[in-house]
Amino acid sequence: MKKAVILLTTLAVLGVVWIGVHAQSPSPNTLKSQKAASPRPATECCGYPYPRELDAEIADGDVHRALYEDAHVMFLEVANPPLLDVHVHGHPFISVFAHDSTTGGKNPDAPAKAPGGSGPMDAKSPYNNMGSGEGGAPEGMKWPTCTTAAPQAPHRPYNLNLAPNHFFRIEFLHVEGKDFQAHWKEWYPEMAEPVKPVKDLTPGPALGPKFSEAWPYPMAYDSINAAPNNYKLLYDDQKVRLVEVTIRPGETTPMAGHPYPTVMAYDSISGDPSEVTDKNLDPHSPLNGTRGGARGRAPNLYNLDAPTCGTSAPQAPHAVHNGGKAPVHYYRIEYKRIDGDALAANWKKWYPYMQYMQYMR
Repeated sequence: MKKAVILLTTLAVLGVVWIGVHAQSPSPNTLKSQKAASPRPATECCGYPYPRELDAEIADGDVHRALYEDAHVMFLEVANPPLLDVHVHGHPFISVFAHDSTTGGKNPDAPAKAPGGSGPMDAKSPYNNMGSGEGGAPEGMKWPTCTTAAPQAPHRPYNLNLAPNHFFRIEFLHVEGKDFQAHWKEWYPEMAEPVKPVKDLTPGPALGPKFSEAWPYPMAYDSINAAPNNYKLLYDDQKVRLVEVTIRPGETTPMAGHPYPTVMAYDSISGDPSEVTDKNLDPHSPLNGTRGGARGRAPNLYNLDAPTCGTSAPQAPHAVHNGGKAPVHYYRIEYKRIDGDALAANWKKWYPYMQYMQYMR
């Protein structure tokens, strides 16, 4: 009788643990069959020939967690912990990757080489080459960095290292590029609608304390607070946030800043960059300008002129004027925490669900 009670208690505890693990799973896939049967949210790019069922958020939604999606973009968190059996998957759209960590050294428990079946599904596919452009970290920083990519053929990566391969990926559902200048009212009709003006903040102690030593301004100056017509918060968690930026023709934003290191992802080419000008709140601040790294060019395939990417350190409050004929439009992936080289030692604490992903295969 005592053994039976112990067994039942153990099973109950394991059940609670499983429920907890499953609850913190990044993508439970409860609607996987419905998603597989649905059409893509947009036409795939560049002649991509592979079926919908192999799209990453369907074929392996635990590794590719869809954090946000609308008619223009899909924002994915990619989590590939060490030695995970990743399912074959592909990416039919152009992308920008945002990186803030490494995968660490070789895992001592890893096999000498990846198991059979890893790598590209079709070694001869031209879509194995994404034609990527690389954007370096901001001045004086190691992270974040960015990468542009054309569509990616189905593949099966295997992580032989100590830390997860963890990054964020914004997929653009349409290639806009220079065509944005002629079609922005059609593609984004809300950009042509009038907005209620927002006044500049009045500097002073009433705005509150400085946010941090790295960004010594009140959070009232944070872009999504100070200039809500121009900086729209799409996604936010303890690690990152996704912000859509829109500055209409002839518009000047209120004074607003950016407290976090950022990857900027561009699908729209607005026109002549010299027609976009800046005015700084404090002309002497060392945080004026982006202190950005090298700009990541568009993938050098399929005559693409987008996407491109860039990086930025925290930026002091400034007002941006768009003197062009089309809106300035792009996305900011802002890092509240940079994991960097510390990911190898801390990933189980920072991302506890990743330890259990192997049991959800």
